[in-house]
Amino acid sequence: MLKRYLLLFLLLPLGAARAQAPANPASGTFYLTRQDSARAVHELFKSRRGGGFGWLAFGAAGMAASIIPAQQATSAGVWTPGVVIGSAMAVLGTKKFIQFGWGRERRVLRNLAATGHLPTDVQRRLHGNFAPLHGTASAPNPLLAYSKAPVNAPVANDAAPASGTAPATTPVQVPAQTLADARQDTLDAVQGLFNAKRLAGQLPILLALPGLRLMTGATKTGVSSSPYGQTQSADPPAGQIALGLALMTGGVVYMFVHNAPYSDAKFKLLHDDYLAGHPLPPALRAQLKPKHIEAGRTYREKMERRASRRR
Repeated sequence: MLKRYLLLFLLLPLGAARAQAPANPASGTFYLTRQDSARAVHELFKSRRGGGFGWLAFGAAGMAASIIPAQQATSAGVWTPGVVIGSAMAVLGTKKFIQFGWGRERRVLRNLAATGHLPTDVQRRLHGNFAPLHGTASAPNPLLAYSKAPVNAPVANDAAPASGTAPATTPVQVPAQTLADARQDTLDAVQGLFNAKRLAGQLPILLALPGLRLMTGATKTGVSSSPYGQTQSADPPAGQIALGLALMTGGVVYMFVHNAPYSDAKFKLLHDDYLAGHPLPPALRAQLKPKHIEAGRTYREKMERRASRRR
């Protein structure tokens, strides 16, 4: 009992300090806005439309594979399980097209911009891969076409989209969050650059395919030109094996050497140094382009959603 009172006594100053803390968000703390919810809604509708197109295509292919052979023989075999299953898949795809069509997406976004409300069926799907994430000022804003008033005013994390609504009157964005957004854009650009460099460094590994072909001797040198002759197996010459080995080794070595400066460990070191106040190296900053921001943001959001599903 004495330990409990002692612990309570020690925590009282901490609680008082937290109560007197400024209202500005701390570093790494973000507020979800209607713009964040709108981006999640757009990703949801786009994904569901793609799924509907896939169901419709598979259904049409299944029905065609069942109907065309049956029509060539007799019409009695048209109603096969393939037609039934294909019809069900086509109906499911059509339903997704209607439920998540472009027209309904525009109506949902227009209503979100005006009132902050989301339909119940849309609201309960905003989780997992479609959970709203904080977007920086450079992130696309789907509400620009539906609202004349600012839509990036911060709201409480538990107000929207958890409840599907956002207050009509919210405080303006604080400078601390604006600075954090700018830093996040810079880190996203660095991440996008690193991903592009790593992808370019993996392309020479394709040289392993012709190298393997040369090493195995998969040529036509051992094929007899005579119709009565038999195919003779011929081992590849030493020079051909050496060339194939050089291609395979060169591709692998180039990949590791090229990707070494753009590893995850290097990015983690740059990430920590930049957040600590150190500027990016001038050579690295000169390589950053606007396309790297979008690519890095997409990658970061993908990793954040994957981490949230594991919790």
